[in-house]
Amino acid sequence: MRKGLAKIPVAQAFCDDCASGIKKQLLGIEGIYNVCTNPMDSLVWFHFGSANELALALNKLMEIGHPPLGDKIKKENYVPPLCQCTKVGSSAA
Repeated sequence: MRKGLAKIPVAQAFCDDCASGIKKQLLGIEGIYNVCTNPMDSLVWFHFGSANELALALNKLMEIGHPPLGDKIKKENYVPPLCQCTKVGSSAA
């Protein structure tokens, strides 16, 4: 099986608590492994086995309020991040 590495800058800043929540959510997806986060750079990276797993991970990031940088979110579809830390601000358009 081919393995890929995804490095995803996310639109929402996040704290260490957010980072552990992001990691837990992504590790819950079968085929996603070696999840790492960098709160200082709002960066998430992980290994995946197929394009479908990558798509599931991107959707999960959106679902938990940390969409990939550059994704446009309609205000009615905006989901606030799991953590309501002081680093969080709305990126809804």
